[in-house]
Amino acid sequence: MKKLIQIFAFVVASLVLFTPLASAQRPLPNPGITPDSPFYFVETFMDRFRQPERVADRKAAEMIAMAEKNNVEALQRAEEHYNRAMERAEQRAGDDANMNEERARQTSNHMVHLLNASERVPEQAREGIQRAMENSAHARERAIEGINRTDPERARGVAESTLEEVIENTSEQAREGLERALENVRKERGPDHINPPVNITERGPDGEIPGGPEDRNGREGQENVTEEVNNGQNDETENREENTGEVPPV
Repeated sequence: MKKLIQIFAFVVASLVLFTPLASAQRPLPNPGITPDSPFYFVETFMDRFRQPERVADRKAAEMIAMAEKNNVEALQRAEEHYNRAMERAEQRAGDDANMNEERARQTSNHMVHLLNASERVPEQAREGIQRAMENSAHARERAIEGINRTDPERARGVAESTLEEVIENTSEQAREGLERALENVRKERGPDHINPPVNITERGPDGEIPGGPEDRNGREGQENVTEEVNNGQNDETENREENTGEVPPV
């Protein structure tokens, strides 16, 4: 009996120690048959019967595997199938806020893996990784827009939390690529897109993202104080005019 209790305690301790945090980077699946294989047609045929979200995860893994091999042509093939899978996932989600939030978190996870891969792949493959990461950023943006159609407040929260997760799981060096990708998204989608324009290389004194909820609350509070002071000064001026008939100098 004592031995069983010890085994149970060991299992519980293992689960506590090795269970990842919710915000941690989720691993990608094994890419399986990759685009540089003559049997890749089998993989693409089977993709027709898989959920598009699962296909997108595999294609993200394929892109990284091909970049590590410095096979730019095969990387582009994987990228094409990745984009198709994300389009299918977008059509499948429609205006479903839950499915769109899962898409936003999935594409953010892809961005993390692609960003981290960009530091270790050969120079010739980095352009392809950057392009793939921008495609993931676009897919994330469209997912957030899908949430915004039914729940704008939730969309804003998802936009901020997913960006925070990407920043937390990438190195400072890789964040330059992230900032480039987000800037390209902003330029192409115009000023009315959901994500606030932020500089991810600059953090506030408490680690908050400029433009994030903490920063906005601070600025809004300061604006409210300023407005109250101005209103008080206006009321004082009006009282002086009524009581003395004196118009104070401007």
